[in-house]
Amino acid sequence: MCILDARTGGHPDYDRLVFDLTDHVTPPTVQAQVSADGSYMPGASGETRHLAITGQSYLLLDVYPAQARFSGPDAYTTPTVQPVSLPSLKAVQMTGDYEGHIGFGLSLGDYTRYQVSTLTAPNRIVVDLYH
Repeated sequence: MCILDARTGGHPDYDRLVFDLTDHVTPPTVQAQVSADGSYMPGASGETRHLAITGQSYLLLDVYPAQARFSGPDAYTTPTVQPVSLPSLKAVQMTGDYEGHIGFGLSLGDYTRYQVSTLTAPNRIVVDLYH
């Protein structure tokens, strides 16, 4: 399963982040974890890094099994660091692609809670960040 792109949208009560996925495969598992300081460990490096765009808080996503190709018909087309100007979502950053796991870090503004869903037809991951 490949992640093709990431797109965002603002709604009156929440901001939405959508990852489009290749079709005809089982949607992946997504684990989400709140991070107070935006730190993460890419792959098995053992090295701590921080997200490039600061926020008031951060949400880290681990998507598996998944991959992000950077060329070809199933290529990931979104910049690896994407600034966003929404009330709750300030940036999306790919933090790693290692052994079937793809990491993303979300820099956040004000939000009260989040919900992560996987949908089919077409396959996608949806992250709603409520104001």
